[in-house]
Amino acid sequence: MFIQLTLMEIAVVAPVNNKIKKYNLAGLNANVELGKQGSYISGNASAIGFYTSAGALQKIAIANATVGNQAITKAQLDEVAGELVQHITVDVDYNSGSANLASIAAGSRILSVTVDIPGAWGGTADNTTTFIEVGDSSNGSRFIRAQDVDVLKVGQYHSQYQYEYTGAGTLTYSVTQGSASSGTATISVVLASDVVTVTDYGSINQAQNSNGDLGNITL
Repeated sequence: MFIQLTLMEIAVVAPVNNKIKKYNLAGLNANVELGKQGSYISGNASAIGFYTSAGALQKIAIANATVGNQAITKAQLDEVAGELVQHITVDVDYNSGSANLASIAAGSRILSVTVDIPGAWGGTADNTTTFIEVGDSSNGSRFIRAQDVDVLKVGQYHSQYQYEYTGAGTLTYSVTQGSASSGTATISVVLASDVVTVTDYGSINQAQNSNGDLGNITL
């Protein structure tokens, strides 16, 4: 027995347009867990964070950067930061006396020291008996000597005398009150150093007594 099959014409209906419908499928959740109950990544419109299972931010291990658009490691940053110029500032009063400014490492170079007098000091102060000195534990007036700063005149008293330390030391300042009854000053030190530890107030060491390039700019 033979069965004859008749092919039926199949009509194909063309789409109204050629656009592909977008279903807006969602991507990954904002929080993606790494392993079972492990750390996770959390992202939003402005930042991506890496967290421990307890919800605290965690460190990310990366290799040292080799090209300009890569993140650097802490080791690379520490190496560069050791050569940066640093700025130490301390405010003092007419009766502050002597104190340390900062502890510095061997190889540090003092680039400049400035004493800013914002207003004339009160009392019967004079530039002979009332003065400010800035130096180190070996020479207390290495950078700013007695009478270099006139506490009766508003101005910035600037020393460009540079000194490089072969050993670790401490920067110091000393305010001799004399007959002053009021007054303030700001001491600023600019240095290039491998390591700087700023204490309450600080200093450095080794001896030299000349400040031939001290400049005085009065306002």
